[in-house]
Amino acid sequence: MGLNAALTVPTTAQRPRDNGHALVGSRCGQCGAVSFPARAVCHRCGTPAPAEHTFATTGVLLTYTTVHVPRPGLPAPYTLGQVALDDTGPTVFGQVRMNGAEPAAGMAVRVRIGADGETPRYWFEPDRFAG
Repeated sequence: MGLNAALTVPTTAQRPRDNGHALVGSRCGQCGAVSFPARAVCHRCGTPAPAEHTFATTGVLLTYTTVHVPRPGLPAPYTLGQVALDDTGPTVFGQVRMNGAEPAAGMAVRVRIGADGETPRYWFEPDRFAG
């Protein structure tokens, strides 16, 4: 099987990003590399069509910043952050909704998936069950 197998994978826009409860990406069967969103070809070893994979719904906030410029669906100020998903998941970038708490690097967070058509589709919140 050559790279032609990657041509049969749905386009990036057609690949699922969540299953309604967790983020969905890809995991390579050859080298174990994970990606979000899913890829047609493994970014580490070049294997075509990595398997679809559902990631953990918890992770750790690595970095964050507060944005003071509004955008459609996100009134300012809002927080964006990088989250390392648990269970050797990928690092994912997205909105962090603190719900009155202060963000901190190393903070446990949980993935939340919005309703169809909601902006943003997913975000992170402090994990009140951690620790």
